[in-house]
Amino acid sequence: MSNITIRRAERADAERLHAALLQLSADMGDTHVASLDDVIRHGFSETPAFFALLAIRPSDDRTLGVLQASPVFSTTRGGTGLYVSDLWVDGEARGEGLGQRLLAASLDLAPDSWTPIFLKLAVYHDNPDARRFYERLGFAPREGETVFDLRAPALDKLRDRS
Repeated sequence: MSNITIRRAERADAERLHAALLQLSADMGDTHVASLDDVIRHGFSETPAFFALLAIRPSDDRTLGVLQASPVFSTTRGGTGLYVSDLWVDGEARGEGLGQRLLAASLDLAPDSWTPIFLKLAVYHDNPDARRFYERLGFAPREGETVFDLRAPALDKLRDRS
């Protein structure tokens, strides 16, 4: 795995990043709604909503992993964390420590002003392999916390109340 380079994705990497995220969705059996334009607009604008890391094997310029994260500020923790929304490692590279390397690199390669003091993520209930992976690294479910999600049409209703 030492022959793989991990670096922050730049605007010129948008297609590469989008392709890796498409592969993640396919591997997970998820619907993939985000377009290449969405990735560019939300990841590479003046005020990006996320940053991403790419794990690339220089010998053949192949993308073997990707991590996408957004900042989250916690008053109870007294600082900024990273919400890791996507972590993907190509099947060829699984079991080699690349996922762990991407998570560790996210702490060092996040935008300077974020200075993350914690990582946060969600795992699908039907993905025990992912859960075991994160637990081996020391991740644990937050006691007393339930993740809620608000989307259309309830989101539109809330928006209309303002």
